[in-house]
Amino acid sequence: MNFPSILYILGWLATAFGSSMLFPMFTALFFNDGDWMDFLGTGGASVFLGVNLVLMNRKKELILTHRDGFLLTLLAWLVLSAIGAVPFYLNGVAATWIDAFFETVSGLTTTGATVFVGLDNMGHGILLWRSMIQWLGGMGIIVLAVAVLPFLGVGGLQLYRSEMPGVVKDKLQPRLRQTARSLWGVYFGITFSCILCYYFGGMTLFDAICHALTTIATGGFSTHDASFGYFDSPLLESICMVFMLIGSINFNLHFFAVHRGSLKVYKDDEEFRFYIALLFTISFIVGLTVFFAHDLPFLQSMRMAFFHTISIATTTGFATTDYSLWHTLAPMLILMIMFVGGMAGSTSGGLKVMRVMMIVRQGAREIYKLVHPHAVAYVKIGRQRVPEHIVQAVWSFCGVYVIAFNIMAVLLTMYNIDLVTAFSAVAATITSAGPGLGEVGPAGNFAGMPDGAKLILCASMLLGRLELFTILVIFTPMFWKK
Repeated sequence: MNFPSILYILGWLATAFGSSMLFPMFTALFFNDGDWMDFLGTGGASVFLGVNLVLMNRKKELILTHRDGFLLTLLAWLVLSAIGAVPFYLNGVAATWIDAFFETVSGLTTTGATVFVGLDNMGHGILLWRSMIQWLGGMGIIVLAVAVLPFLGVGGLQLYRSEMPGVVKDKLQPRLRQTARSLWGVYFGITFSCILCYYFGGMTLFDAICHALTTIATGGFSTHDASFGYFDSPLLESICMVFMLIGSINFNLHFFAVHRGSLKVYKDDEEFRFYIALLFTISFIVGLTVFFAHDLPFLQSMRMAFFHTISIATTTGFATTDYSLWHTLAPMLILMIMFVGGMAGSTSGGLKVMRVMMIVRQGAREIYKLVHPHAVAYVKIGRQRVPEHIVQAVWSFCGVYVIAFNIMAVLLTMYNIDLVTAFSAVAATITSAGPGLGEVGPAGNFAGMPDGAKLILCASMLLGRLELFTILVIFTPMFWKK
């Protein structure tokens, strides 16, 4: 293990993360909330720690092996979650340290599951910090998915055919910095556009900034207890749906669309076409279910159905009403599409559309070979033939995903949590969707969970967001052998 390099990078991350607390600090000062000292103290301590780690581990050349990459990925999320939880705990909005840690893990993994109540009466600095950690986590997820995980060979994500420079074997070269800068530019530009649209659509500037940060990150934290239903605006909901979709699309496509000045890259991408068709189909079926089962106007039924289906499918988690009270078919479809998630290389969670496509086509291939046992058939995405080792990696990932889901759901039932709440809570956290059903539905939250259950759900959020194997490999004896 190259611990000096790992600590060096962690130092830079802690420094940058601590420096970002200046924004909520100045916001708290501007609104005279009185909690600016929480951010000043925490941010200063984080910068001090980070700078010392950088100075103590300086090297001319930064070298990371695959094993270093796995450990660094997990440590980065854990360390930043611990730092980010401090303002919540010092401010008193989190009753316990576990609550503060849960909220921060939920933010950085862009899950959106919350233990906080009384958002409408919270300080502006705290609300901005909640939104910021989702926005920062969203960018971290994109860099992880586009650059780091293909380098580590995790879960078949190396299928990406990116013309954008990535990681060179065993070294973090300037190419990774170029990739990150390019992605940051696109990410920031889309966020700024969302802020403007929200503001001119009727939000206050503060609400527009906070909601834009969490919309693009597909995180779902809101500044109001009623979530997006607080605004009760068809225009704002339409804007939100557009930008939730943008956040759930592979950011490589956004980069190339901007770079080439053409939208043709979306049309040519098979994963994108499959994703849009799936979203429209499920949303329309949910809308018809609501229309016929609840005797609501057709346009209102479609408005609610499309908003909530897109919100959950993109794993954002905004809500305007309690969809768990709809006809059973509607929340069941929404729960199913939660597992699909967004496109690979996006801020969305879930299994990812690319994997679902490959599973469907692999299943079709097996059926075809039963009829034609001597035929030679391949799994293809677009015109590209998928190598067998990637197909196997995807199947392995999905198998472990299901096993992990069931184990954590069973562990939750040990705390006497009802089955609907237990299974939907794990589903909502491992897919990064946020709200589930039962006590953790859109009308509730995770505050009533026992502390042990919250820690299990923290593990669920990290496992789902960091692609399972990235974490599980660290707990194998072979990982630590020389």
